[in-house]
Amino acid sequence: MANRARILFRLNMPNVGSHNGRWSGEGRNYIIVRSLPPKQVEELGIPKSWHYSWGDGWGAGVSARVMKPGDRKPKSDGFCGYEWMVDNILRWGTPYCQHQWQPDANSGKPGYEGQWERCIFCQTSRRIKEAEAAARPTEGQQAGKGE
Repeated sequence: MANRARILFRLNMPNVGSHNGRWSGEGRNYIIVRSLPPKQVEELGIPKSWHYSWGDGWGAGVSARVMKPGDRKPKSDGFCGYEWMVDNILRWGTPYCQHQWQPDANSGKPGYEGQWERCIFCQTSRRIKEAEAAARPTEGQQAGKGE
């Protein structure tokens, strides 16, 4: 991994929407260290911070900085299940997923009435509205086979 920079990503929760205004992870050291090529570090503009909002009063912050050669990785409490934010930042430059939808295999099964799609990256499911579903090509049409 020569010529790669070690990047320390740190998670915090600057916007807390809980009833008591506190986050249960407050005071913990949530970090991930990733090794990146210098070009990607430059493209991402590191050092940098990103924000993710859930729209319900909660919001996460992810900051990144280049570690100095010889620096040891600090003790980490993990990343509180939000590793996907770092994955998205590395993939798209933002913590938000740039969804790419495909038909969900659960469509039509109990609890999945109607047609559903699933994002190939974050695994989020969504129901396709009937008008949208009718306008979408079938799997055979997508493969160029017609119906």
